[in-house]
Amino acid sequence: MDFLDALQSWHWLSLGMLVLILEILGVGGFLLGIGVSAFVIAVLLLIFPDLPWYGQFIIFAFSAVILTLVYWKRFRKFNNKTEQPLLNSRMERLIGRRVSLITPLRDGTGKVQIEDALWTVVCDEDLEQGSIVDIVGAKGMALIVKAHHKLQPAAE
Repeated sequence: MDFLDALQSWHWLSLGMLVLILEILGVGGFLLGIGVSAFVIAVLLLIFPDLPWYGQFIIFAFSAVILTLVYWKRFRKFNNKTEQPLLNSRMERLIGRRVSLITPLRDGTGKVQIEDALWTVVCDEDLEQGSIVDIVGAKGMALIVKAHHKLQPAAE
């Protein structure tokens, strides 16, 4: 155990850098608290050079847990924000579009073509081929549609 008594500040700095390099490779924030904790111990050893090795490990363990929890509670959501939240949700991006049926809607199901894809649609009412529908939602692998009703001008 003599090597533990010889732990110095640069040992902890090296560990912190190694862990943060591993974090860069894509761990997703889990190693961030551990790396920063190693830097905390390095600074503490500069201030208190006689800090025993078991004290270093105890402080390292507690600060790693606390810093990791702080990251997961406070900053993880910040890192997951995006300018395009529906980027990987193609069905949700279709909500609000108006399309025409390429097959009649019978028994609650039919088909529409949007760009290069055929989509199954479901509706409460039967509609003829060519009818215009509004996409209002998605359920499973089907789009939920409602008949598009044009507003009639008011009679004078």
